[in-house]
Amino acid sequence: MQSKPRQSFFRRFVQFVLRPVSEQKALFVFLVLMCCVVIPVMCYATGAFPKPFVFAAPVFDCYLVVLLASLLRRLRLQWLVWLLCFFLLGGEVFCLLCYQSPYSMTVLQLILETNGREATEFLMGRGVLCQLAWSTLITVAAMLAPLLLPREGRKSRQSSTGVGSICLFFLLLLSAFCQGYSYFRLWQAYSAEVTTTIAENKYMPLRNSPFVRFLYGHALNVVSTKELRKLVHTVRATEVEGCEYRSPVILLLIGESYNKYHSPLYNAEARQTTPCLCRLHEQGNLIVYDDALSPYNVTSKTFRQMFSTYYPGCGREWVDCTLFPAVFRKAGYRVWFITNQFAGEENNKDHHDHAGGTIFNQSELRRLQFSYMNSEAQRYDMDLLCELPPADTLAAQPSLLIFHMIGQHEDYRERYPEAFNHFTADSIQNRFTDEQGRQVVAEYDNATLYNDAVVGRLLERYASLDVVGIYLSDHGEEIYDWRNSCYRTNSDQMTPEIAKYQYEIPLLFYVSDSYKAKHPDLLGEIQAARHKPFIASMLPFALFHLAGISHADYKPTLDILSPEYDESYPRIIREDVYYDELKPSPHEGMQ
Repeated sequence: MQSKPRQSFFRRFVQFVLRPVSEQKALFVFLVLMCCVVIPVMCYATGAFPKPFVFAAPVFDCYLVVLLASLLRRLRLQWLVWLLCFFLLGGEVFCLLCYQSPYSMTVLQLILETNGREATEFLMGRGVLCQLAWSTLITVAAMLAPLLLPREGRKSRQSSTGVGSICLFFLLLLSAFCQGYSYFRLWQAYSAEVTTTIAENKYMPLRNSPFVRFLYGHALNVVSTKELRKLVHTVRATEVEGCEYRSPVILLLIGESYNKYHSPLYNAEARQTTPCLCRLHEQGNLIVYDDALSPYNVTSKTFRQMFSTYYPGCGREWVDCTLFPAVFRKAGYRVWFITNQFAGEENNKDHHDHAGGTIFNQSELRRLQFSYMNSEAQRYDMDLLCELPPADTLAAQPSLLIFHMIGQHEDYRERYPEAFNHFTADSIQNRFTDEQGRQVVAEYDNATLYNDAVVGRLLERYASLDVVGIYLSDHGEEIYDWRNSCYRTNSDQMTPEIAKYQYEIPLLFYVSDSYKAKHPDLLGEIQAARHKPFIASMLPFALFHLAGISHADYKPTLDILSPEYDESYPRIIREDVYYDELKPSPHEGMQ
């Protein structure tokens, strides 16, 4: 007799808790269908495995969303929740189709760093609109799915605390228990001071929900802006112990999305996409390094290590390490920075863009690093040559010239003028893709051919000087080389083939005839190191070596030109993969 009131209270409590679900049943079904069925299935289908992964975990997140919608219903604003969920969940479906990755810091970073020019070119790229259409169709289908459910009568609504409701209640409790840990980690992430700490696995939330994954990726990008003040202080405090000016003029040429296996310099079966560089190699002015890597397949992440004296294992945060252009300036070099990606008014602001906003375009950092930086980007890299200083100006004082190209950045067909439309789909033999894919390969090779012409023209301009140059790319690119896939992917699984095509990069040293005659010792060091393992985070130390700069952060064990270079140094890509433990398979895609 006394147990009935308890049961009645429990049922009333369950009914109270589940009231938002009853009021927003269609929204709840849509959210559960997307978060617990559609997106998880796509994660497994694309090889993207959020870890740990539990199908039921996002149920509590879905409940919180319908609770918000129920509260906004009184203001007739619940449509905002529908709109937000449509874009948020549909956006993750698009990321899975396009990048083979759910929401992550990298994916959100790519979105935040994409300017209007790149976004337009990306959407116009082959297959992108189709993927956008598919993601929209899948999301809309999930939104309409609740209409197929049978309508409840008045009587069934009055007795809505049956077995199903009780099971849902306990499922919510279990999900809330699981997600509580994730919410705690999210709170820690947003309150952190540096990204490197919260990027470690032991501080990560359980990324088993689109909402948690989105917020965690956003938190990492937000925290990155907090690092700005500390980085400015570090760079301002940079001191140089001395400089020998061993190389009076140093050129640093940085390419974009360069698949080195599409060049005869690295692949004998490749089409002739680099005639200028091959000619310089035959003349003895170009030394080809055959074992170079990028730590990431994303520009801004690579640049944070490429331009900083930070390296994994140094025992410091990257914001506690200075930027090498500032070291060169304080050593007495004039530093020219000509870029076709981070120039223009849209980049001259502080935002989540690590490279454009934090490293290059923040006003104080720009002043500390560069004597000159261009303010306008050009459609084609060749047009950017007009920003270069005359040869006599460059030679008048020790100079470091950094020339950053847009190179082979997608959309490839936008990277070269019509005159360089040399390769066509008919000239491509590739067993991994169809005619449309072969056309993409042809366009990439045309972009590589044009990039070669740009680099050749620049080196020719300064060939009469006592000059040494380095050419490398920010990362690689997949171009249907071993599977039916193009661009770059960000799945959790790292395969030897992904590492080979997306992380291996070209590394070339250029020496003028005058430089070879005046610096035989440096020339010998450059030639002797061409088969040594290299990763782009070591670049500052090689540049210090060429200039003869004495600096507290200089590490001879990481200087590929130094006799003290440590060839056993672990080369870590994507923060968690030891590249030298992978065994890339032989190149099979180029025919």
